[in-house]
Amino acid sequence: MQFSTFFFTLSAFAGLTLAAPTSDTTCQRVLSFERGFRVINSNLLYVSHNQTLTFTLPANAPGPCTLIADFPAHFSIDDDSVANGGAPSPINVFDVDDPARGSLVGTFSFPSELPDREIKKATKLTINSFACREKMTFVLTAVNSGAVMFIPKDNAGLFVEYGC
Repeated sequence: MQFSTFFFTLSAFAGLTLAAPTSDTTCQRVLSFERGFRVINSNLLYVSHNQTLTFTLPANAPGPCTLIADFPAHFSIDDDSVANGGAPSPINVFDVDDPARGSLVGTFSFPSELPDREIKKATKLTINSFACREKMTFVLTAVNSGAVMFIPKDNAGLFVEYGC
C-alpha cells in the first residue's frame, strides 16, 4: 500500500525545469522535474515505466555538460531492491537526442541504504559528460526487476551541470 500511495503522489507532479544554484559558484545546473522520478520494471506484474528527463540549457552554455545525481544527507529514495535486503537497483541511461541518439551513456545506482529510505550522507554521482546542447533528453530504465522512486527538489535529484 505504501508503494501505491507514493506512486500516486509522484504522479501528481507536473513537468518543470528549473535552474538551481550549486555550492561551486563557477558551475551552473539545471534540474528536471518530470512528475517526480520513478522507474519500474516488474516481471511479476508485467509493468514497466521508464523515466524521461529533459533539460533545457542556455544556447551559449559553456561545456562540458555533465549529467549528475546529487542528494543531501537524509533525503529519501524508495528502492524496492534495498527494501528487500538487496543492493541498490542499477539504472541504465540512454541518450534520446543527437549525436548519440539511442546510445547507452551510463549505468548507476542511487545511494539507497538500509534500514530505511534515507541517505546517510550527502552523495554526488557523475553519470557522464557531453558536449552541451540546448535540449538534452535522457531515458532511464531499471536494469533488474524492481522500482526506484523519489520526489526531486531544488537541491536533490538529477541535474545537468555546465560551466564548471
